[in-house]
Amino acid sequence: MAKTIYHVSKRDNDGREWKVFIQGSDKVIKLFSTQKEALEYAQSLCKNKGDGSTVMLHGLDGKLRKY
Repeated sequence: MAKTIYHVSKRDNDGREWKVFIQGSDKVIKLFSTQKEALEYAQSLCKNKGDGSTVMLHGLDGKLRKY
């Protein structure tokens, strides 16, 4: 079973919300008003999967911040 990589980044169209999505998909799983909320949600998804899934966090400029 392949590990899932969740991304947390600013929403493209208006930049007011943070989105969580799976790498390779354009579909947004959930939107949040803060980066912290989005990161915590993505981390909980990884923990629940229990298969070594990871989170990749993007900064305000869209560049990879940490993973």
